[in-house]
Amino acid sequence: MKKAIYISIKPKFTKKIETGEKDHEFRKYIPKEAIDTLFVYETVPTCQLKYIIELEKIVEYPNKINELGYGNADFNAGLKQSKYAYEIKHVDLLENPIGLKELKDVYGFAPPQSYAYDDRYVELTNDIKLAKVKRLI
Repeated sequence: MKKAIYISIKPKFTKKIETGEKDHEFRKYIPKEAIDTLFVYETVPTCQLKYIIELEKIVEYPNKINELGYGNADFNAGLKQSKYAYEIKHVDLLENPIGLKELKDVYGFAPPQSYAYDDRYVELTNDIKLAKVKRLI
């Protein structure tokens, strides 16, 4: 793992990621530092850090991605506000997702509005790397 960021994703999209229907995560930004991993906090009503997503590459519009995944055709057509498509290589589900109360109380974590680098939450990042996971994709 090179570098990871923490991001927040709504449950309606994480469910599509879990099944492989959504094979890219679309964002308006690209971090300044090269990343290869997303630590995903699932937003309301779940409010848990649940997923580790390993990335293949990040594609910038107007470059094209495969048409088959959820939202991919819209990205290729320029219909999304997002300029970047993060290609999903693997998705791991934390066997013991971490709830918001524990994230705040133990790690000082605040769900990111855009993203936060992994070194902002060193203890949390280390614990996630040691956590048991189930490979979904």
